[in-house]
Amino acid sequence: MTFVAAAAAAGLRERKKRRTRETIAAAALDLFTRQGYCETTIADIAEAAEVAPRTVSAYFPSKEDLVFPDQQESLAEFERLLAERGADEMAPSALQEWVRTMFDSWRGQEATLRERRCVVEANDGLQAREGVFWTRFQELLAGAIAADLDADAAALEPRMAAASATAVLAVLRDDLDPAKDSGASLEEIQAEVLARLDQAVVFMTAGIRALRDSRR
Repeated sequence: MTFVAAAAAAGLRERKKRRTRETIAAAALDLFTRQGYCETTIADIAEAAEVAPRTVSAYFPSKEDLVFPDQQESLAEFERLLAERGADEMAPSALQEWVRTMFDSWRGQEATLRERRCVVEANDGLQAREGVFWTRFQELLAGAIAADLDADAAALEPRMAAASATAVLAVLRDDLDPAKDSGASLEEIQAEVLARLDQAVVFMTAGIRALRDSRR
C-alpha cells in the first residue's frame, strides 16, 4: 500500500470512528431526555445506536462521559491554547480564544445544548462531574497565570486570578447560556458574551500586570 493510500485509509477509519462516537452520544442524549439519565442503561443506548454494549463502553468508559462527550477535548484545546500563546500574550488572551472556539463548535447545536443542560440540571451526580471540569479548567488557568507572573502555581495570586476568571465565566454562563431557550440567536449570545468577556479580560490582564510589576 502506498503512503497516500495508507493515509487515506487512516483518515477514513478516523472519520468512521468519529461518526460512530457521535451516533452513540446522540442516541444516549435522546434516551436521557426522554426517559431519564438514571433510567437509561448502556444496553438501551447500544440498542438505540445499533452497536454492541462493549462498543459504547469503548468510546465512553463511563456513563457520565456520554453526557459530556466533548469535555476532555475542550480541556485539551484550552491547554493547547495556553501552551502555544505568544510570548507577549497573557493567559486571558488564550481564554478569549477558547471561548470563541467553543462557540464555533456550538453552531447549529442549540437544541442539543438545551437537552444536555436539562439532563445535567436534573442530576446531582452530573452537576458534580461538571464541577470537576471547572476545577480542572481553573487549575490550567492558574498554572498559566503563574507562568505570566513567574510564580509558583500554588501561590495565592495565580489561584485568586484563576478563581476570578472562573467566576466571570459562571456569571456569563448563567446569564447568557446558549442552552437556554431565551429567543436570542447563537450569534446574538456570542456577541454579548464576547463583549462582556473582552471587558473582563482587560480587567484580568491589568491585574496580572500589576501583580507581576509588584513582584519585581
